[in-house]
Amino acid sequence: MLNLTLKGVEVFMERSRTKSQESFWENYDLLIWKQSAGGFTDVKGMFRKNQWGVTERIPVNENGIWKLPAKYVKHFK
Repeated sequence: MLNLTLKGVEVFMERSRTKSQESFWENYDLLIWKQSAGGFTDVKGMFRKNQWGVTERIPVNENGIWKLPAKYVKHFK
């Protein structure tokens, strides 16, 4: 688990952007969207930029920290 402040989330959003992955805000939640044809039938599926994908929602906690899963640490190396 990676604990990020607002500045850390902004750095993550910049570094993690690829053709098949994108991060964006929905209110104070960080959404990470990954292109996937299976998003059409997935509960977490979302249609974005004329393509289906799956989103992962990372909410902010009461201390203003986003807890990013460990699989995203590679974007900080």
